[in-house]
Amino acid sequence: MKAVQITKTGGVEVLEYKEVSCPKPQKGQVLVKVHAAPVNFIDTIIREGNMPPGMMPELPFIPGVEGTGIIEEANNTDLKKGSKVAFLGVIGSSVYAEYALVDADKLIVLNDNADLLKAAVLPVNYFTAYHMLKNVAKVEAGKTVLIYAASGGVGTALVQISKLLNLTIIALERRDEKVKNALSMGANYAFNTSNKNWKEQVKSTIGENSIDYVFNPVVGDTIKDDLELLAPLGHIVIFGFLAGLGNFNLMEESVKYFGKAPSISFSEIYATFTNRYDMVDSAMKELFQWLAEDKISPIYETMPLKEAKLAHEKLQAGLVKGKLLLTV
Repeated sequence: MKAVQITKTGGVEVLEYKEVSCPKPQKGQVLVKVHAAPVNFIDTIIREGNMPPGMMPELPFIPGVEGTGIIEEANNTDLKKGSKVAFLGVIGSSVYAEYALVDADKLIVLNDNADLLKAAVLPVNYFTAYHMLKNVAKVEAGKTVLIYAASGGVGTALVQISKLLNLTIIALERRDEKVKNALSMGANYAFNTSNKNWKEQVKSTIGENSIDYVFNPVVGDTIKDDLELLAPLGHIVIFGFLAGLGNFNLMEESVKYFGKAPSISFSEIYATFTNRYDMVDSAMKELFQWLAEDKISPIYETMPLKEAKLAHEKLQAGLVKGKLLLTV
């Protein structure tokens, strides 16, 4: 079968589109003919060899942690050959390929008329957003949410689900065209953080200390801004470190706002996947029900599997709106 494989870490040049052996399912696994293999930042981090200690997979390695497709071999499970499926898998699911192995109990069986491209956007991005909103921050209708990178994969999902949950949405982006895009998706307000006075714009628009929830995949020094804008009893959820850890002491900075009694949480989907898969399962069922009812509308673009190098470049350059899917 054709697959994208890395035999060494580095830049996009280490992504090799090549012929490899088709995997054989073990007990409890099924073989899925892949239709769409989403591209995630974790794929680029693994490719570069920058995973935390103990989490870097062995090489050679086929990237990909989620996807959609059709069951090719049910392997004596309760599933049926030909069924459309979606899945969120572990690191090492090897989805940048024509075929992938998936644990039968981790598959979401879709309706026969399901759109396998739209469905492929949900497992990582929409589950991440759903989990942070409903399980981590436990948001309340009528409150105000601040969303970084609102036109990105998780950002798009956060905006759409926040609308369903009746939240006022403040979107942040770094390009004017993405600010406009966030507004077109349904954000109530959107601001360009490349403007030095963006915080003052937020304050003058919605008032000081008016943000109830912040969803931040950037961090670095940005959490200083979050604490400044946060409402009393507000909640910051950190789900990435794209700008690093920042040049400050978080405890020292937080104490400055002790009177607000802020909460800061971290969200990492594999902690939930590994320890509370029941939460993943229940979230997925509701998300795919929303998709069937057109309550959410995944935004995506596609590229053929053989163009994985270009796909990684585009993702890392911040040029993707919504989700980038490799089609097989």
